[in-house]
Amino acid sequence: MSCLAPWRRGAMILLVLAGLLSPGVARALPVNLSEDEFKTYDDYLDALQDERVVKMRPNQRLAAIARNFKISTAKLKGIVDKGQQWPNIEAIGKACEDGIRAAFQGTSLADRLDMVEVDVGNAHVVSYVSWLEGEPERLQEEAVWIAAKVKKAAPISADIRIWAEDPKDKTHKVFDGLILGEAAGRFQESRIPDFAKTRYIKAFQFAKTDPPQIDPPPTDAPQVNAPAATPLQTNAPPAIVPPPNPSQTDPPH
Repeated sequence: MSCLAPWRRGAMILLVLAGLLSPGVARALPVNLSEDEFKTYDDYLDALQDERVVKMRPNQRLAAIARNFKISTAKLKGIVDKGQQWPNIEAIGKACEDGIRAAFQGTSLADRLDMVEVDVGNAHVVSYVSWLEGEPERLQEEAVWIAAKVKKAAPISADIRIWAEDPKDKTHKVFDGLILGEAAGRFQESRIPDFAKTRYIKAFQFAKTDPPQIDPPPTDAPQVNAPAATPLQTNAPPAIVPPPNPSQTDPPH
């Protein structure tokens, strides 16, 4: 019996390693797809359903889709490999949501986060986050901080829709804002306390407080320019379509 002990120990180690590499554990990994990579992966999954692609041999499909996307096969394979760390698109969204909540652990906002939802219903991803108001004078600073952390934890976010709720009446939004993920990704967290109200908040597509807050005088700080205005959309299909109604970025009910 004793001669079998080393073999059993080795078998147990292999089982543990297999568990570490299982899809269930992989889904807990931080999402490492960029906004553009996610859109490409989503389009790739749609392309696999095309009847012309279905008729192809499996080893021909990747190259054919890459040609259609006008990118190299190697680049598409790298994106697909990233996406396949999760069993489906919904699991990527869930991993982003978990990552957002994890990003605030140990901070003053950890217990005040309310809604966290990453809508991956289409390639244009919208992340929704709400929180309970703490100190009214810090609303804009917290909004900038949240936007920065959401983009880092959910890099697939094209739009980030955030709002703060009155702790006594959660239907009352004391802050309401929308920012493009690209703009939020430029914020330097170490500089947020100094520049949130004077520069960073101006990168939002809109940022409203209720009651309104008086803007402080401008200070010398690095400018964070928002990208050129583009039609905002929530889950617009990847094909070219007429610009959707801006109300589509309203929070889900």
